[in-house]
Amino acid sequence: MPTVSVRPQDSSVGSPSTTVGERLYSLDVFRGLTMIWMISNGFGLRWFMDDPVLGPVARQFTHADWHGMYPWDLIQPFFMFIVGVAMPWAFTRREQLGEPRAVTFRHVVKRCALLILLGTMARSLNTGKPILDLINVLGQLAFTYMIAYLLLRRSWRVQLGVSLGLLALHTALYEWVRLPGVTGAWAKNANFGYVLDTMVLGKNWGGGYATINWLSSAANTIWGMMAGWVLFRPAPAQEKLRKLVVAGAVGIALGLALDPLIPVIKKIWTASFAFVSVGITLWTLALFYWAIDLKGWRKSTAIIAMVGANSIFIYLFHEIMLRWMTQAGLVFTGWAVDWWGPAGKMLNDNLVIAFQIYICWWLYQRKIFFKL
Repeated sequence: MPTVSVRPQDSSVGSPSTTVGERLYSLDVFRGLTMIWMISNGFGLRWFMDDPVLGPVARQFTHADWHGMYPWDLIQPFFMFIVGVAMPWAFTRREQLGEPRAVTFRHVVKRCALLILLGTMARSLNTGKPILDLINVLGQLAFTYMIAYLLLRRSWRVQLGVSLGLLALHTALYEWVRLPGVTGAWAKNANFGYVLDTMVLGKNWGGGYATINWLSSAANTIWGMMAGWVLFRPAPAQEKLRKLVVAGAVGIALGLALDPLIPVIKKIWTASFAFVSVGITLWTLALFYWAIDLKGWRKSTAIIAMVGANSIFIYLFHEIMLRWMTQAGLVFTGWAVDWWGPAGKMLNDNLVIAFQIYICWWLYQRKIFFKL
């Protein structure tokens, strides 16, 4: 099960550092922002979906129904990429401590199993009945993390080649394999991934998601690991920054160029979606790296980094406790809902968000960190 560690507060907080091998503080902030974005549920804007002014903004905090993407569709790519970025630091530290490769591999296998277990447990508690859920973020990450680890010490050419090969295989399965019930390569609820889940699991996931998404989303975790090596290895900071920006531009250009042939669809993680999402992710990482690690803008982002330091905890806490927290909040904000309607519900949602951030702050102040 997850372990709880108590360790000295990270000395990087409040003091910029670009020394090779040190903790990348900008990654903590990026991770924390991603988790806050995830637990926000649109910061209460969902109650204004039909509002002529706020409605268009509220829709940015929803998933695209099928073709296309909203900013909300970037949460999972961000998280899976961030996990990859952290891998060079985590596993190099294990090597420096003299841990044998066999022990490290067992740790990876255990972590992947726990990701599946915890993801399934969270979804089961959320739905009120036992459910084997392999499409949630933690379940998908278990597969992509293992693939990335197996490529960790390979050359960047091998890493890039495998990532492109996985995207090519994913695309070929959708384009060319015509199982009974498949009406089109990219048809919603009638494609290869949907039919495969029906045949193997005897069920399908709401919204058109497919279990085999891990095959293509693994590319995002691999690319995160590649970006991590760029930032980890000794080189001028501006050179690192330039590589991230250029790679991001290439990813976005490739994804948009592929869109007419392979549409950008997050729910089945098409190759074009993988490219566009990683391009935006690389640009976001570059922005944080420039602003925080190079320019030293740390104090203003400290609370965000505290959320990022307990990302697995806050994900599970949110998934399991959201319904209870929302109901508990209404005990104190029911008057606002009665008076203000949607605005009162928005107030309640944001109080729940603030409470979750407070929990992360409380844990950080006591140097308590949940990890797998």
